Amino acid sequence: DIMCRLLNLQTLRVSGDLSCYHSGVSKSVCELHKIECLKLVNESKLSRMVLSEYQFPPSLIQLSLSNTELMEDPMPILENLPRLRVLKLKQNSYLGRKLACVGLSSFPELKVLHLKSMYWLDEWTMGAGAMPKLESLIVNPCAYLRKLPEELWCIKSLRKLDLHWPQTQLRQGLRTFEDMEWRYDIQLYPYGI
Repeated sequence: DIMCRLLNLQTLRVSGDLSCYHSGVSKSVCELHKIECLKLVNESKLSRMVLSEYQFPPSLIQLSLSNTELMEDPMPILENLPRLRVLKLKQNSYLGRKLACVGLSSFPELKVLHLKSMYWLDEWTMGAGAMPKLESLIVNPCAYLRKLPEELWCIKSLRKLDLHWPQTQLRQGLRTFEDMEWRYDIQLYPYGI
């Protein structure tokens, strides 16, 4: 009831048991037609958030998920948010092994993608034309990720790439782009692995 009165609310952080209160949170957020920045933090140790049970308003520009422990790939749901510019999937937000951004108009406005603490991620696929405006990609850590999608290198706006704890196969694959330092700011952490 309170949320429907906050018609001009632009930034919201929701913390708590997101699996138990998903219908109330989803309904309330969708009624906020001017909301631009949303952070969802699951604080329940006993339950996981199911992203398909949520609806997000098309006005979102920034979305951050933390501790949601999603089992299903979140990208097919999130890639259709028309204004989303910043997506942060942080601290155990997704526990799966594969990410797929394959829609023809996937993430049309996305500029920043931050993947944090996706410890088991080992495969990421992208369709041609996905994330056409991506400027910055941070993957921390990427200990099991074998390679980055080839389509990533077709994104003309991509300028910054930060990879933490990349495995040897991924590190070697990036050597191809060392000659293109004028275009890419590639940072690998820690140095000297």
